[in-house]
Amino acid sequence: MKTPLEAVVRSEGEVRLGWAGSTTLMDYLNFEDALSPVMTAMVGGLPVRRVPAKSQSVRMAAIGAIGHTFEGGQVHVWGTGCSPWKNPSAPADQRIAFAPSGHGGIVLHATSGPVAERLMANGDARPGLYGDPAWLLPRFYRPRIRKKWKLGVILHLSELADRSYEARPLPAFARYRVPDEFKNDVHLITTVTPLGVPALKAKLDEILACERIVSMSMHGLVVAEAYGIPCLYFPPLSEPRGLGRLALDPDGPADLRIVDLYLGLGRRHIPAYFQDRGLPTDWQALMDAVDRTWEPAEFDAERLIDAFPFTPSPLKAPSGKSIWEHPVIKGLVLQHDVALLRQQDRDADGGRPIVVNQTEARALEPEAKGARVPGPASSAVTKVVGYPKAPAAGLTPGLSTLLRMNADRISIPLSWAATTRETPHANLGDTLSALIVAGMAGVTVRRAGFDQPIERMVAVGTIGHNQRNGVLHFWGTGVDAERNPVDPLVRGYVRPADTEFNVHALRGPNSARTLRAAGIEVPDIFGDPVWMLPRFWPMKEVEKTHDLGVILHITELEDRTPEAGAKPSLRRYHVPDAFKDRIRLINTHCPPTAEAMRAKVAEIVSCRAIVSTSLHGLVIAETYGIPCAWFATYGDGEGRMLDLGNPQHQIDHRMRDFYSGVGRTTLSSYCLDRSKPTDWGAVLAWVHGKWRPLSYDDRPLIRAFPLPLAVSPEEMNWPLPAEIVDRIDY
Repeated sequence: MKTPLEAVVRSEGEVRLGWAGSTTLMDYLNFEDALSPVMTAMVGGLPVRRVPAKSQSVRMAAIGAIGHTFEGGQVHVWGTGCSPWKNPSAPADQRIAFAPSGHGGIVLHATSGPVAERLMANGDARPGLYGDPAWLLPRFYRPRIRKKWKLGVILHLSELADRSYEARPLPAFARYRVPDEFKNDVHLITTVTPLGVPALKAKLDEILACERIVSMSMHGLVVAEAYGIPCLYFPPLSEPRGLGRLALDPDGPADLRIVDLYLGLGRRHIPAYFQDRGLPTDWQALMDAVDRTWEPAEFDAERLIDAFPFTPSPLKAPSGKSIWEHPVIKGLVLQHDVALLRQQDRDADGGRPIVVNQTEARALEPEAKGARVPGPASSAVTKVVGYPKAPAAGLTPGLSTLLRMNADRISIPLSWAATTRETPHANLGDTLSALIVAGMAGVTVRRAGFDQPIERMVAVGTIGHNQRNGVLHFWGTGVDAERNPVDPLVRGYVRPADTEFNVHALRGPNSARTLRAAGIEVPDIFGDPVWMLPRFWPMKEVEKTHDLGVILHITELEDRTPEAGAKPSLRRYHVPDAFKDRIRLINTHCPPTAEAMRAKVAEIVSCRAIVSTSLHGLVIAETYGIPCAWFATYGDGEGRMLDLGNPQHQIDHRMRDFYSGVGRTTLSSYCLDRSKPTDWGAVLAWVHGKWRPLSYDDRPLIRAFPLPLAVSPEEMNWPLPAEIVDRIDY
């Protein structure tokens, strides 16, 4: 079915486009905004005519966080962003929340990310397809550019002292001062660009001449990612200082445009280099951080082209020339008299009906044999788009509603390593299973035995090999390949009789390999449910009090109480007086309450770095973005990057399973026999020098949850009702 925009484009032979263009009061372009008509022309193959944001016309929107500016007519959105405010430049107490006016006024084909989609949808269809059109630049222009600088630093317009064509930061911004020894290596870049298409090409070439990019500008990151240039977001936040992990929280302190960009790529966190604007930058450390953390982004360009609002006809570069010399691109008008623009728009649509439905569109457009018209966006799941919102497998929306309505009467049978009369204190990692499952389901849980002949769920912990009898639902569970559920005296996992396996997700590929070898079907969905903790407990109020937290495994403690210290024979846990106030030994036992578990997590989060022999000590550190390393129990006191795929490297099978499942190939480890004293300074140097944040998309794991969800995978903050979690017998 052809769109109303298709009819208008066919009739006029050009594309009406709204964008944040230059005015006659400006002697420059903003590189980011000017890419909008360029990409529209390159993909559509037609000239582009600018129309105002407020117009009665049928028009298109592309690059820029401008969705909130449109009023009237019908706007076909392709890769556009949006502010939650109608007037985002106003003082905070005077801002008005943005709400799209009327159904059908904004037609979404693709958006910059899921936040923009939510803001502009207004109850209409959400295509679930995300991506900025600048991602497509390499399809049209891939020059051979000699690298001139080791690092390009792209400033935001708000950081500039003026609108000159050279990057001149505001004088107070010490972080942009480049000392003499880095003058030839570090290049400051402004998006302020001379008027004209040749200047846009030159600005792009300037970015491509950098070996690495750090950027405050969203399109600095988009261009770098699209061309495969290692890059890093450079937020002006003072905590944590240096390399860290940024939670992509739409309500957080980071630029919403950048948050939305990476949410659209399936990320939930990204590495970032945090640097206060008033403090000088360690440029070498910043370049090292880019090299350590950047991983190429996967983007499906074809899907974005297929979502183009009318039949695309991509331009091709003239023979022997670049795409920038194509007549359509050379002919783009990039500067306008705004008053004249508005008058022309009123004149053009005076007395003409606005095409707002398919019947009117067909009446206006001529027949075009063989013309391809894009249909609804494909529902295929890729790393570019969001995962389809659907009830959990095998559960109807009606059953989901019924469960929610009776949440106070029912409970979920769950197998976990619960407290006993002999061990009345909870072990944090094990007990979090009950809390997380209950929180995500919105229903409390009850204990189910490991061999009880009932239908039950199994989640956190290396307990999959202990399960037999009944109907099992594994979600994020670990399995020990050496343990036998039928005969403990015989090594090796075997499938137990009288047991039905429903595997929704496992902790990692090693667990999957073990079950598959026993003839059990396993999907390629991996992750540890403890990763969800920051959604329930963001811990933003927790202050950093210690330089290093050292998390012990329960077998290393004198006894199984919250007060227990390390066994005296384990000399590596001795902390000399010089480090008493800097190092915190952490025992993972706590009273069996949600409040006590939260306090234990806060104890971990209060540390600036973590080493741990406990798997969940590392999972908690990673999910909260705390630099960490495995504290291996062998060696003479040296840091090693262990190869997760090499069976000769001595790695705890739980660590190997989890880190392989989240896409890592190596494990940062500090190796020291427990009978030897620790050089704590060396440990700190290793952790901070080698750690890089995990890039893990937890949405497949959330979607695989075997019960109806009481929470949204797209929300960063989840409620944790006390009436649910306080009823659990941990």
